[in-house]
Amino acid sequence: MDNWQRVSKVSIIDFFVKNIIAFVSGAIYSIPVIWASSDTLEENMHYVVMGACTIVALLAISSFLQYYFFKYRLMDDKIEIHAGVFFKKHLDLPFTRIQNVKLITPVYFRPFDYTIMELDTAGSAKNEAKLVAIPVIKANEMKQHILEHQAGPQVENNNAEPAEITNDAVDSGSEKLLNERSLVDLVIHGLTNNRIFIFLAMLAPMADTIFENTDEFLLSFGLDVKGFLFDSQHPWWQLSLYLIASFIMAYILVMLLSILGSIIAFYGYKLTKRDNNYIQRSGLLSIHEVVMKKPRLQMIVRQQDWLDVIIKRINLKFEQMGGIEHSKQNNLRNKLMVPSIKEDECDVLVDDVWPTNQMTSVDYQPISKRYIVRGVALFITPITAIVCTVAVISQQWVLIPPAIVFFIIASVLVWCRWKRWGYAIDDEFVYVRKGMLGVNYYCFAIEKTQMVKFKQSIFLRRHKLCHTGFVTAASSLTIPCIPQDIGWHLLSQTLHKVESLKKNWM
Repeated sequence: MDNWQRVSKVSIIDFFVKNIIAFVSGAIYSIPVIWASSDTLEENMHYVVMGACTIVALLAISSFLQYYFFKYRLMDDKIEIHAGVFFKKHLDLPFTRIQNVKLITPVYFRPFDYTIMELDTAGSAKNEAKLVAIPVIKANEMKQHILEHQAGPQVENNNAEPAEITNDAVDSGSEKLLNERSLVDLVIHGLTNNRIFIFLAMLAPMADTIFENTDEFLLSFGLDVKGFLFDSQHPWWQLSLYLIASFIMAYILVMLLSILGSIIAFYGYKLTKRDNNYIQRSGLLSIHEVVMKKPRLQMIVRQQDWLDVIIKRINLKFEQMGGIEHSKQNNLRNKLMVPSIKEDECDVLVDDVWPTNQMTSVDYQPISKRYIVRGVALFITPITAIVCTVAVISQQWVLIPPAIVFFIIASVLVWCRWKRWGYAIDDEFVYVRKGMLGVNYYCFAIEKTQMVKFKQSIFLRRHKLCHTGFVTAASSLTIPCIPQDIGWHLLSQTLHKVESLKKNWM
């Protein structure tokens, strides 16, 4: 396939959707201004409608031009892409640099049997290739061509006919099913990974406006919330029950949103293996297919929040190259994640990838107790002292009990974090354990190490301690407050093994 080709006209839909998302993402910061000018906008609604139509028309024209100027060609050992309307982009991507071959099928492509093909590299996210609106059969053929080229002589010497790749390769018998998630598992994942505090933090800048509009909305149904809360005739226990019930309702609402997000992201989840490739497929609205070659795996993460610890569920992540230089969103895509699995299922998957690992059985060494002293002395104590000083000077004695409670709770959390910290190393792997109420285990092969770090502050040097860091092509890990002689030993042992093994980290 040496001739230049165009993608389908259906790609205009995807370009248009992406342009709208980009526009809304950029305009979201102007919501407070729009909200404050709502009365003026209502008085000039005809201008608002004209402006909205103009924006939609410009986005549609831009989408057509993006389609018109996009072309590609597939060579024997590389793919070339020409794109861009005003700023031209010429991408020449050899197959040897491709880390992931991902097929993403948005809901608006399914009736046309088209998909999006993303080719990720280990370099900058700007150098990735994306082919929009490729027929599913053609995309699978291209993916097979790329994987066979990367496999090299191993494929050429294989006398067996390659199995046909379909949109559901698991059913074709060409792949081995390693794990799949049921709807119940996804609900559990949504419950245990509920980020209510992040959600509340996002709403904080608009809290006053939200409360005012909520109060007006409830008044329309005859419910006077302010009158109820500030009416002295109601006993304190009744007000307390009302506030607790309100918090529970808000928590349930956010929890339901978290469950919905989990189902949208991981619906129909299947993790399969074909030869040396691990393939993850999931998604309700957009079906994502991520292919990871085993040699490109950089780190395994065994993650548990506090609720996961209680119900004994684990989120297992396989991190591969591109974690540091890629954008945050793309970094998440470069991780194969198995949500909310049981411990025996986790052990089977980890052993399938790295059979000799000892992630949960190795003897973890604790970090120094100076970590607790450092956290309490440098952060918690000064904050508490400032609040108490302000309370004494201004005679606001009511501030002192909350400051003491903060000191106790924060100190306990620092102790919990110190208790979770641990590290170990054997002949093949480096292990790190950390967390606070939950616990995370990290494991990476020594030959994957790209860089090591040794840090000492004045406080650490005085007590002969150090921070030791390890950097891989996926991410970095730091072990704080360990004896400096042990830190030097870990780093020297790691560098010695990397030099003596001389294995390809890719």
